Amino acid sequence: MWAFRFFLIIVVIIAVVGFSIYNSSETVEVNLFGLWMYVDVPMIYIAFWAFVVGLLVSFLLGITHYLKVQSDLREQRKENRNLMEEITTLRNIPLEDMEEKGEGE
Repeated sequence: MWAFRFFLIIVVIIAVVGFSIYNSSETVEVNLFGLWMYVDVPMIYIAFWAFVVGLLVSFLLGITHYLKVQSDLREQRKENRNLMEEITTLRNIPLEDMEEKGEGE
């Protein structure tokens, strides 16, 4: 699995470097939600900031997923502990009823 991850990282790095080399002279106009207008912005800046925003969104989604999984795990551990206590209680019930049934036969 580590080899696949390493290969994927290398491919992404090559793609980013290639994209930046081929688009280093390209400039674009950026209109942010109709509020701000930027003219002659290099394409690589747009790609970089889109990447950063994507990383931040991905990080936030990952954190929320992690916290949900931890909460579910905590609940499962609590339920498991309660069930183990119930099993222990059931094992410690006196066997008087069983002894009385054995004498009657």
